[in-house]
Amino acid sequence: MSESKLVSLVKRDDIPSIRTIEVNGVEHWLGHVKDFTKHEGLTEFLPKDNRISMAWVRLEAGEQLDEHIHPVESMILICEGGASTLGDVETDMGAGDALLVPPGRPHGFIGAEPTGFWGLSLQFDSRGLYEDIADPWATFHEDENYELKHADTIVDKLFQKNEIFKDRFDKHRLFALVNKGLLTDSETRNRFLDCFQVWSNHFQKMVFNRYLTSADGAHLELAWDHLIEEFGHNMDLAASRDSSARIFDPVLEATSSWFCSILNRLSDMQKLVLIHLVVEASATVFYKHVAPVMSQTQHARHFHEHDDGDHEHVKMGYDFVRRQTPSLHEAEGLLEIQEQGWSMLMSVMSRIADLVVYGSERQSNSNAAQATKQPAAELES
Repeated sequence: MSESKLVSLVKRDDIPSIRTIEVNGVEHWLGHVKDFTKHEGLTEFLPKDNRISMAWVRLEAGEQLDEHIHPVESMILICEGGASTLGDVETDMGAGDALLVPPGRPHGFIGAEPTGFWGLSLQFDSRGLYEDIADPWATFHEDENYELKHADTIVDKLFQKNEIFKDRFDKHRLFALVNKGLLTDSETRNRFLDCFQVWSNHFQKMVFNRYLTSADGAHLELAWDHLIEEFGHNMDLAASRDSSARIFDPVLEATSSWFCSILNRLSDMQKLVLIHLVVEASATVFYKHVAPVMSQTQHARHFHEHDDGDHEHVKMGYDFVRRQTPSLHEAEGLLEIQEQGWSMLMSVMSRIADLVVYGSERQSNSNAAQATKQPAAELES
């Protein structure tokens, strides 16, 4: 029989505080942030696959946390005292009130008189916002807007916005879960690969359709070069697997197939932005997180090749845009497809995360149910 653990008490004051954070070389005041992962007892108590990140947060009366954004959903629950909010919603909060913050939406706080507030900051299917001090998941508005205000050309704006989108994608909950060990279990890893195969198949269709629908000579040549380098990678991935399950999920199919179908309505330059600045740039982030997990599996070759090759495919697109210099009348359409593409990719990855996490839970529950039935079956025999 395993040794039972005793009830233990963790005092709030026992959790160390983060008081300031540096973002892009600028130090920002946080008040108090007490991330639960910074306390050994809490870290040992919480399950390793815990998908809720928690931290105590505190502002004294009159202290201000400037307006900022996060790349993930966040909820701030006031437990003691009160605060005034900044950003999208400007109002007063008291004990028991919750502020629900979608990704990318501006918000901030001022501690109310006379005592400020204590609250809980909660993130879901993610790591904590300040869990890694070297990589805080916060962008303060002056940091994000400065470069865009000083973008001289449409090319500058495209490239600068792409870095912002890429940074948000890097914080996707799928990658946070992968970095917490989501794919260490073989059954879960196989389910992930089943879902990823769907995206890989549609990626191939997108690359083919881009070549078939490209009209301009230079664009057609680039589309051909890209097609030749990507040809058959989805089949290589499938061939690297001993067994696989064919996944049909309406949401994953719809979001993945959008990339191929939308090409029929885009100009050649819009296709280039979608495929090279968005999809290939996202791949560099994806393989950065996933390739290390796959390095000791039979699928290592596929992930290693993409980890190296996709950076070159991004460069192909960036170099082409610099040489072609899109006109001002093209700007709106290019920026629109750039934003739409990143948004759809976030949806693809979110659906894969849902199918892997919750699908694995259903499998575990099914296995547990079968295990409980087994002794009864043995008795009957």
